[in-house]
Formats: sequence, C-alpha cells, structure tokens
Amino acid sequence: MNQPTSTSTATSASPSTNRFKGLHVAMISIGGIIGAGLFVGTSATIAAAGPAVLLSYLAAGLVVWLVMRLLGGLAISARGQGSFITHIATHNGPRAAFITGWSYAFLWAVTAGAQAVAGGMIIGRLADIAPLWGALVLVAIAWTINRLSLRHYGQAETGLSIFKLLFLGGFIALGLGWLILSGHPLTHALNNMTSHGGLFPKGSWAVIGAVPMIVQTFTGCEIAIIAATDSDRPLRAIARTMRRLPLQVLFFYAGSVLVIISLLPWNAVHVGQSPFLSVLEYLKVPLARYAAIAVTLVAVLSCLNSAVYVVSRTLRELADLRLAPQKLTEETAQQVPIWSLRLTTLLELAVIAAAIGSPETIYPILLGSSGGLILFIYFMIAIAYWLWARQSQTATALPLAKGLTVLIPVLGVILLVLPSARGDTLLSLAIILLLTLTSLVSVARRCLSKA
Repeated sequence: MNQPTSTSTATSASPSTNRFKGLHVAMISIGGIIGAGLFVGTSATIAAAGPAVLLSYLAAGLVVWLVMRLLGGLAISARGQGSFITHIATHNGPRAAFITGWSYAFLWAVTAGAQAVAGGMIIGRLADIAPLWGALVLVAIAWTINRLSLRHYGQAETGLSIFKLLFLGGFIALGLGWLILSGHPLTHALNNMTSHGGLFPKGSWAVIGAVPMIVQTFTGCEIAIIAATDSDRPLRAIARTMRRLPLQVLFFYAGSVLVIISLLPWNAVHVGQSPFLSVLEYLKVPLARYAAIAVTLVAVLSCLNSAVYVVSRTLRELADLRLAPQKLTEETAQQVPIWSLRLTTLLELAVIAAAIGSPETIYPILLGSSGGLILFIYFMIAIAYWLWARQSQTATALPLAKGLTVLIPVLGVILLVLPSARGDTLLSLAIILLLTLTSLVSVARRCLSKA
C-alpha cells in the first residue's frame, strides 16, 4: 500500500496528467444520478401522477437547473477552489457547513449501501447465492476502482456511465422509431395517455406532489462541482457542466418516461417493476430481460462507484475545514484520501448490515431519513449565493437565489403534506436536528483549536 501523504502536499504536487478531464467530471455526476432509481423508480412517479408526470419532470428539472446556476456562480467566484461545502463555510459559517457537509455525506453513504443491496439481490438471483455476497462483491469492486489514480478512476466511471447513456439513448430511439413506423404515432401515444382517466388521472395536485420526489431522484448534479476540484481545468469543467448537465439528465429521464407512457397505458406500470423491461417486452426485443438486468446492474455499480467517490471527498473536505478528524485528509500517492475511503466503506457495510439484519426497521429508517436531505442542502446553497451576491458586483442570479429560498421550503411542506412522504421527511428533519446539536460541540472545538 502506498504511504499516505498530507492533502496539501498531494494536491500541490498533482501533475495535470493525473487529473480528471471535463468529460470525466460530467460522467461521474451522471454516474451518481442514474442508478437503479431510474430503471425501477420511475414506476413510482408514473403511478403517482399518471401521464402528466412529464410536467413534474420538467418542473423538477427547472429546480435543479436553478441550483446548478447558483453552484456555478459560487464555484467560479472561488476560482474552482473547494466545493459547495467550502462555499457554505465561507458565506454561511462553519456550523452551516458542518450540518450541510455531514448531511451530504450521510445521504450518499446510505445511497451507496442501498445500491450495493439492490445489486446484491440481482447478483444473488443470477448466481444463486445469498444477496449479502453479491453486495460484498460490488463493495469490493467499488473499493478497487476508487483506489485507482484520479485519471484511471475517471476513465472507469466514464465507461460505466457511457454504457448507461447508450442504453437509454437506444431505448428512446427504439421506442420513438416503433411509434413512427406504426403509421399512427400520435394517435397511439395520445390513446395511451388519455384513455385511462385522462392526462391528469390523479388530479393536478398529484403532479405538484411528484415534483419534490423527482428532485430527489435528480440528486447528483452537484457532484460535478466536487469532481471539478480534482480536474485539470476546474473553471472550464464547472462552466460546461453547469450549462449542460441538468439538460442532459432531464433529456434522458423525461425522454425515457415519454417513451414509456406513449407505448404503455400508465396504469399498466406497476410500482417496483421496471417499466423499461415492460416496454422492451412489449416491443418483443430479443433477450429483453437479460438486457434490462445487465443495464440495471451496470447502473447500480456506476452509482455506487460515484457515491463512494463523493462521500470520501466530502469527508476529506470537512476535515480540511476542521469539521471532521484530521486523519481523513491523508492521501496516497495516487491522491486517494485513504482514511476517508475506509470510513466510507465502513458506512456502506453498516447500511448493508442493516438491510440484512433489520430489513423492516433500521434499514427503512436509514433510507427514509436520507431522502429529504437534498432539499435542505439545496436551500443552504441558495442562502450561500444570496449572502455572497449581496457583497459582490459580479453576481447575476440573486433573484433566482431569493426565489429558491422560498420554493424549496414549499417543496418541503408538500412532502410533509403527502401521506406517502411525511414519515421520511420527518426522519430527514430529525437527522438535520441531530447534526445541528452535534455542530454546537464540533464548531466550538474548532474555534478553540484555532485560538
């Protein structure tokens, strides 16, 4: 094993040949966004709002685009130094950074463990082994990839993400092509969308209620800002990703949903079952089941891989800000924060243990408590931009920041009102409260150590 070095030394000695390229930054972010949630989770949003769920996706995409605008402005003002956690520490204060950073690390640690559990179930069915062993195989693969140098890690994650995008692009092209060749594409699509209760079978409130749920599924766009700090040209990577990534993600999500509801009646989509597989079987695609299993497994591994990266880098950044143990800043010669990676893996294993040992109590609590945290994190980003913009002559999106500080709490209230989301939202608030109480001690110690 390579001997750890300090963060500052490793970073300053980092050759540009061992840094992410712009494509790597975007693909790492896409890796975190497109996981099992897209290939299976879209069934829940379609069932919740019917064909009009497309409007929900457009609204959620707008929210994420606005957040990325603010993130980009903060990152460029700081010349690409540090992620949004550092920006929040600068403008909102260390306590806000502590709560936000640890919330973000918790969110992605739970996501990593959940992806490993989902993938372990797939491997278990394929290989006829216990799901635990399949999950551990995925954890080992993610550990190995994350131990690579930045450049090799970026190449590996890019390959996994491109595979997913090729599948989704092929899926959209196949579905639209079938509709065009059917001779009456608009008639077929409109019949499926309107003949089963109309475009709004669950009412307009269901469309609004689905927006915060979909915003949560878009979690991962902000990974690009974290990955950009490890790139050879951070400002360029941030600028390009800020403009393109939300639109790319919306295209693949909304495009896939459009194909699904155009080819199948919305009420034929069952929660928990892959609508992609249903469409492929409807189109009589050869080996459809195996194709769906393969792409879901790749999506799981890719999302897990990105989640491990983002948790380890978040922990390192918290340590750099003296909001986590300094041991987490130590890096290998390949610039891997080795102790942060070890802690991340332990957190993954804890989530997997909860899924195996307590599938009906602790595991659902972990999943539920992480769900609403992204709205809180986006809210803190909006506040940070607002505070910065009040003192800056270059800020151009202050009205957007003010709007988001109103809109995001409204989305949170919607989650509290929805019976299906109320419990999870309360759990997320409990995590934020716990971290707030913990920050009182942590930040006090930080101030004392500086004195």
